[in-house]
Amino acid sequence: MGKNRKNIMIISYTMFAYMGIAFLSQGSLKLEMAENFGITTSKLQYLFTVFSTASMVTVIANKVFLERVPLKLEVILSSIFILVGTFFMVLTKNINIFMIGLILSGLGIGVYISLGSYLIINTFTEDRNGKLNFLHFSYSISAVLTPIIAATLIGINFRWNVVYMILLILVIVIIFLGLRTDFSNITHEKDKGTESLSVKWDVKVYLSALMLFLYVFTEMIFSYWIVEYMINKGAHGGEAKISLSIFWLFIAGGRLVAGKNGHKFKVNNIVVTLLIMALTSYFTLMLVQGILVTYIFVGLLGLGFSSLYPSIIALGIEGRKNISPSLMTFIMTSGSVGGIMYSPISGWVNSNFDVTITMGIGVITTVLMLSVSFVLKFKKTTMTKY
Repeated sequence: MGKNRKNIMIISYTMFAYMGIAFLSQGSLKLEMAENFGITTSKLQYLFTVFSTASMVTVIANKVFLERVPLKLEVILSSIFILVGTFFMVLTKNINIFMIGLILSGLGIGVYISLGSYLIINTFTEDRNGKLNFLHFSYSISAVLTPIIAATLIGINFRWNVVYMILLILVIVIIFLGLRTDFSNITHEKDKGTESLSVKWDVKVYLSALMLFLYVFTEMIFSYWIVEYMINKGAHGGEAKISLSIFWLFIAGGRLVAGKNGHKFKVNNIVVTLLIMALTSYFTLMLVQGILVTYIFVGLLGLGFSSLYPSIIALGIEGRKNISPSLMTFIMTSGSVGGIMYSPISGWVNSNFDVTITMGIGVITTVLMLSVSFVLKFKKTTMTKY
């Protein structure tokens, strides 16, 4: 593997690793953050809608950026936005300044979401599903470690904002590698403005985008509320945070296995099988009592969710050698919308009902995902290349 290809791979994996930190720290540190600002976790959840909205804005705008802005500049500027935004977040007790930090950080994360996958897809045309699974494995492994690191550092009297600062190391690594990497050999399929979307994309693209929306929506609800749910079931703070690590540990393990062996199976079959496991586990963990037995089904749910995100993307672009910025933007935006919608919806439900009902939303959306996966599996579609 050439030096540039290796650097691009490391940059992409590190971007996704930091994304795991950015999103999981919101769930694992939310109690400390809410206490710091003197607000409830539900109100804090509404604030995180700003972060998700900002990230979606740059996911959409990245279609234009990819066509007009040098990739090196995108890597550096997005990382700087994250650094500056995080400093705003951790160095204040003023909600308005905190929100400015969320916006800046969200704008940078939005580029990471789109650019990380884009770099992998258009650099490595061989075994895309495997490469995408390894990409999301890096997200998963950071999601495993973030709650553990957070619980450990909080346990030895580190403040939440100090924990946030420590985790910025990965962004520094991205800037360093970005400055040393040549991105000029990365090419993409140009958009053809004279063609309509109905000609370029078939129903598989749209159904895959819908599934990605539902998946991100479900994953974010579970990741944000599982700690509070476990506390509600009698777990102590450390025990509750460990449940989040168990969830992401099994996701990481599943993505590692899928990255090595996923090419042996049809993508559609992988998606259906994992969703059946996920639905069974999610439904069961909502019924069982006891911390240890809940841990078991949290882990099985993580295994069911493990390869869904990369496999759904692979399903949507199946049969294409390279993908255009517009197709990449459309698919990634659908996931970003899920990341936005979960926040006000789950916050409202938790404010008016309780955390058990809030968690139960994920069961419903998992049922919907499984329904769409069956439609994709049994409906014959004709892929029109462009």
